[in-house]
Amino acid sequence: MSASDIIRPLARRRLLRAGATTAVLATAACNDFIPSSGPRIAGIMKPATVQAGDPGPASDPAMNYAVVTLDSGVVARAEGDTPLNLFSAGMRSRAAAESRFGIGDILSITVFETQSGGLFIPADSGARPGNFVTLPQQQVGRAGLVTIPFAGEIRAAGRTAGELEKAIAGRLRQRALEPQVIVTLVERRSAVISVIGDVSQSLRFSLDPGGERLLGAIARAGGTRFAPHETLVTLQRGGVSESAILADVVEDPQLNVQLAADDTIIVARQQRYFLALGAVGQTASITQLNRRFPFEDRRLSLGDAIARAGGLQDDRANPSAVFLFRFERRAALARLGIATAAFAGEEVPTVYRADLLNPTSMFLVQRFPMRHNDLIFVSNAPSTDLLKFMQIILPFAQTGALSATMAQ
Repeated sequence: MSASDIIRPLARRRLLRAGATTAVLATAACNDFIPSSGPRIAGIMKPATVQAGDPGPASDPAMNYAVVTLDSGVVARAEGDTPLNLFSAGMRSRAAAESRFGIGDILSITVFETQSGGLFIPADSGARPGNFVTLPQQQVGRAGLVTIPFAGEIRAAGRTAGELEKAIAGRLRQRALEPQVIVTLVERRSAVISVIGDVSQSLRFSLDPGGERLLGAIARAGGTRFAPHETLVTLQRGGVSESAILADVVEDPQLNVQLAADDTIIVARQQRYFLALGAVGQTASITQLNRRFPFEDRRLSLGDAIARAGGLQDDRANPSAVFLFRFERRAALARLGIATAAFAGEEVPTVYRADLLNPTSMFLVQRFPMRHNDLIFVSNAPSTDLLKFMQIILPFAQTGALSATMAQ
């Protein structure tokens, strides 16, 4: 063996060691050597004067949460849950408002007597036709009273036309000849309904004696500016506010509630969104990807949401690790038979898991309903970590092999 044959392997090993050392120094010590869009975590956390908050390690997070794997029972119960935004049973069961006079209403009152010579009709009435007299129109005062000649002040607010007619006739019975009274509503200025917000024209109108329903009031205001599935209708009554999505009101006649005096209807656009993170969507795109997606429909299933997010990435996704993160109502989890005693509050952090390697799950995700602000996360397949590691190591191995070849 010649001296050159001994020197070449030594030189090759030295070059490999030098290349490996340079790579380690470049990646571990020289932050300026590797491109970056900003400081690394150590560069932000270490110089801080004060650090607060601790989510806990990944193996033992600070926030407790429940994990539920989708099956037919879970999906059936989820489909049966009522939406969060619905009018209460008390508001839905209200009957049409009875027509009663209120403060500000303008009334016309006519008094009839059986013959001339009574209180309002003189014995010598001349050419005057009829046996009645119509009093000047008057407005129900702030105290809720109207004034009748020879009868004084009588309460009108809160009474129906028939009740007020009987009250006036009773006061006049001792002085008039068998008086009969007819009360007519000339102009209603009480029992006002207000419709404001994202409607064609804000409106304030008086409640009709026959009653009015929610959709009718919105129609009076010219309809809404946005699609029903992204329009939230809030009804304020007696210091209480309740809301429903307009699309639900259109579909369910029971939600088209009867209005009451002094109701206020607020129409506002409320787009519902979900988030999709992880191995979803296109692997590469010439435009910036948006991970926040609008519902664009009244109902959206988990399958719809995954498809709208671009589906699972074929080269990255783990189909058995599709997760949906949501704050679930405690009562909903209790119906699933899940113990909730360990959780505080009415909303429980919950993770729903779908195993899309199982064909059954393909049907289940088509029925599982999405909610506003749900977050979908699809984990990477285990092989992706190996591929990433190989992508880091391979350039250095190639550099070492090239150096060894050149040294020969």
